[in-house]
Amino acid sequence: MSSGEEPLSPGDRLADVVEFFGVQATDDELCWHLPISPNVANYLGVMHGGCALAAVTAAAETWSERPLAAASAQFMARVPLGGSAEITFDIGSAGKRMTQVLAQVTDSADGRVLMRALLALGGRRLGIDQDWGQPPDVPGPDEWQRRTVPDNAVASFSTDADIRFGPHRAGDRRILCWARLAGTLASTRQGLIALADTLATGMHRSLGLKWRGGSIDNTVRIAGDADCEWVLLDIETDGFHNAVGHGVVRIYTPDGGLLATGNQSFAVARVSGPVEGFRP
Repeated sequence: MSSGEEPLSPGDRLADVVEFFGVQATDDELCWHLPISPNVANYLGVMHGGCALAAVTAAAETWSERPLAAASAQFMARVPLGGSAEITFDIGSAGKRMTQVLAQVTDSADGRVLMRALLALGGRRLGIDQDWGQPPDVPGPDEWQRRTVPDNAVASFSTDADIRFGPHRAGDRRILCWARLAGTLASTRQGLIALADTLATGMHRSLGLKWRGGSIDNTVRIAGDADCEWVLLDIETDGFHNAVGHGVVRIYTPDGGLLATGNQSFAVARVSGPVEGFRP
């Protein structure tokens, strides 16, 4: 790499991402505040894990001035809508091209640990970028109907995101959907992280049962850059064992470019019958 090469930067959409998820800087660049607003809550009225991880990465990109490469989180507890969380960062290493960070998110009210995350930020340009993604051949988003939500759903990220599932049946391993957020936010790194949490909804549909429970973990790896309104999620459920389900997701641009990959584990606390509410 030539010494005159410009360093990677998070790009000019980061300010919009920070505003959308509402993460707030403090006097200490390694300490941030996160109000649990509708933009970071799910339809049950509690913190949305994917959105919280997106907010954490937006804060990290801001102070490191480096784009996210990968993020992996474990979830311990939730905060209700109207509450708030504190984010602290511990820099593991900060080299010339990569920064490795441990983030911890705690409840502002009682200090409970809500989430821990490992982040890798940075990279370099070597002229070798390519992907081996194999996007499915599907109709555009206008051909699929926007999902409906339960009557008791709280206005939130989960209800406001425009997500359109393709035809499927209970038992199908593969579930496809188009998704968009305000403007082109869906294709930002943070938008991809938040939308990757749709994997759990795909797992509901594959199993054909509705349940209550929560995400154990969520890992998202950034595989491309784009500025597009819609993204295509290709969700596959691997299986359930001892009431814990595992799945993977790949996210593409409308023209087939790979943007991100992710995987997630979900703990089922209670099964209550056939899938209802979120329907294509």
